[in-house]
Amino acid sequence: MKTITVEDFAKSFGTSVDTFSTSCRLLISECNFNYRDIEGHELSELILRILKRIDEDQQIIASKERQAVWEKGWQENLDEFIASNFDENKLVPKFIRSNVPIRYMQKYIFPEHSEFELCYVKVFRQWYLENYFANVNNIYEFGCGTGFNLLAAAGLFPDKRFYGSDFVQSSVDLVNAIGEAKELPLTAEIFDMIQPNQDYNIQQSSGVFTFGSLEQLASKTDNMLDYLISQKPEIVVHTEPTIELYDESNLSDFLAIKFQGKRGYTEGFLPKLQRLHDQGKIELIKVQRLCFGSLFMEGYNLIVWKPL
Repeated sequence: MKTITVEDFAKSFGTSVDTFSTSCRLLISECNFNYRDIEGHELSELILRILKRIDEDQQIIASKERQAVWEKGWQENLDEFIASNFDENKLVPKFIRSNVPIRYMQKYIFPEHSEFELCYVKVFRQWYLENYFANVNNIYEFGCGTGFNLLAAAGLFPDKRFYGSDFVQSSVDLVNAIGEAKELPLTAEIFDMIQPNQDYNIQQSSGVFTFGSLEQLASKTDNMLDYLISQKPEIVVHTEPTIELYDESNLSDFLAIKFQGKRGYTEGFLPKLQRLHDQGKIELIKVQRLCFGSLFMEGYNLIVWKPL
């Protein structure tokens, strides 16, 4: 049995151990990050399962019916949140799965703890929030879903204000319900990243993040990029699947490329940022492949930039 240490997290995040706060280190120590490598016949069976799923999968990102799926999904979270007397555990998005194989360092592993993926995400989220958002007064999440990221940010920064937005009403209703139930300076409203509302103003001294929401735009990211550049936030942080970061010569990476490509998750976003950096329109501060993800792809990569 192996385990993931703070040094391993530092390698995954492309940083040094001294960037981890005491509370972030405590979070790591409180979680069970033990795992074993999947090898031999078990690995062959898993790869076959992945190939069959790629072959059978019919989901197309940003298709018309997907909006109804998201509306229904966030409504389920809202109903569960209210019925549970505002239990924060009901806000965990259902795409973060329990008790399943995980991608880690270009291999497949099986965690000892059923909530391994969620725990990893919580460590990553706290680390990047503390390192990139400490010096702004306002934090915006575009494509905020259940609001569980904004709630976590509010727990870290009680002196800041928080703004969520999403393209479906149930998400907006859920985030507003969180703000009211927890008595937080947290509000949300409708916002379509494919056709951004130019009247939606990002305040001065603000940071922006997305977390698996640009992926849903099916590569239609130009308008959102133009909007963010025009609004001039202090910092922009994306956690998104990034097909350009895979290594085609690695089997697990190659399978992820096939899966992402078939579904139509956003491609080309990182090359756009790199061109904008070369043109002097933005500063591309960090691009880091975490080498961590779910069974079929890596949805957690770090991209940090700011407008110039």
